Amino acid sequence: MKPLTEAQVMGYRGSIPPRTPQRYDVEREPTAAEKRSAKQQLKTRRAIEEYNEQRALRLAMEL
Repeated sequence: MKPLTEAQVMGYRGSIPPRTPQRYDVEREPTAAEKRSAKQQLKTRRAIEEYNEQRALRLAMEL
C-alpha cells in the first residue's frame, strides 16, 4: 500500500469530529463509596504534605 500524501492525511484528520465529553442529564450526588474514597485521598494528600514539610524543615536544620 502506498503511503498517504500529507493532503490526504490532513483531509482524513479534518473529517473526524472531535470527541465530546459524556454529559449527564441530571446532577447526581456522589455515592457513599465515592465519598469515602475522596476522604481517603484527602487524608493521604495531607499526610504527604505534612511529611514533606517536616522533611524540608529537618533538612534545613541539618545545613
